[in-house]
Amino acid sequence: MKKWVRGLGLSFPFLTFGGIFIAIHLNPWFSLTENALSDMGSIKNPIGYAFNSLLVFLGFLGMVFGIEMLKEKRVTILFSLGMFSLLLVGVFPEEYKPHSFFALSFYILLFADIFVYGLRARRKKRFAIVWLLGSPIVFMMMLYLTTIFDGLAIPELVGALFINAWIVYLTLEVEE
Repeated sequence: MKKWVRGLGLSFPFLTFGGIFIAIHLNPWFSLTENALSDMGSIKNPIGYAFNSLLVFLGFLGMVFGIEMLKEKRVTILFSLGMFSLLLVGVFPEEYKPHSFFALSFYILLFADIFVYGLRARRKKRFAIVWLLGSPIVFMMMLYLTTIFDGLAIPELVGALFINAWIVYLTLEVEE
């Protein structure tokens, strides 16, 4: 694996959660239990561009990482398509119709990619079961959490945590 790809994979969680932390800090009105993360990117928010720029940046870097992992046959095209969806979530704030489609597509495509990996690797790699079972379980947990909280931020963060764990795993697993 190229050093820059390894660096990108290992830095992705720091960029993701560091960026989200900064966005929350810049938006003191934001509530984890009452808002969706995308509320910080609303066109009604004078600094919405900050959060949307983060999504475009992460989506682009994720696509680059996904293409490199596709070359290594570690992911399917679903990974890069999911990251492209994330990029488009940042392009279309929540007030625009395609926003919800791309937000949902991001999670579905990434979780499907993780599931496919688990399915393919289940006989060869012990840890594959975590991804095979984890992807539908975490996705169902996200759906359940939407019934508990008024906002979507917590379910979104649970999904983001799982996806970032996957990215780190891909980075470290390739090194073995």
